[in-house]
Amino acid sequence: MKISYFLAAILYIVLGLVLLIWPDITGSLVCFAFGLVLLVYGVITIISFFVHDSRQGSFRLELFLGIVAAGVGLVFLIRPDIVLSILPVVLGIYIVIDALLNLKRAIDLNRMNYSHWWVVLILSLVSAAFGVLILCRPLFLADVIFMVIGAVLIYTGISDLWGLFKLGRVAKELRKLHPIEVDPIDIE
Repeated sequence: MKISYFLAAILYIVLGLVLLIWPDITGSLVCFAFGLVLLVYGVITIISFFVHDSRQGSFRLELFLGIVAAGVGLVFLIRPDIVLSILPVVLGIYIVIDALLNLKRAIDLNRMNYSHWWVVLILSLVSAAFGVLILCRPLFLADVIFMVIGAVLIYTGISDLWGLFKLGRVAKELRKLHPIEVDPIDIE
């Protein structure tokens, strides 16, 4: 879990840098890539439905998913402006959820009697505020919003890394102070 949180934080930073440096082409590129992947997946799934025995119930669901994926892929390709107006809302919700996870880490650090747990608390509250800001202003100028989202993702990634580092350090110190004794009989 620690590795996945670490990789997610690094991904936030990288994605944030891309959005901050190239906001104008990032939106179009994201729409094109996702649209193409969804369209290809949908077409393959629809073809698979007609090639396989369709009397089985799971293949009916496969046809439905294929049609939906192809339709959404076409929307991404044909109307990227609609997708780009929804994307900030989705990212804002995701950032708020991530901030709530950081809030949980702050609570865990407080329970472990870490004296600076409040720093993680403040970082999580600032991340939540940024997420709410993005949610409140989703139609803000397209380039600016992607730059703001990029900056927020960089901040979120760095604060996640800092919180993970502190949580790992405190847990290690607690293990040193309160080692767990293992009974040799239990090992066998």
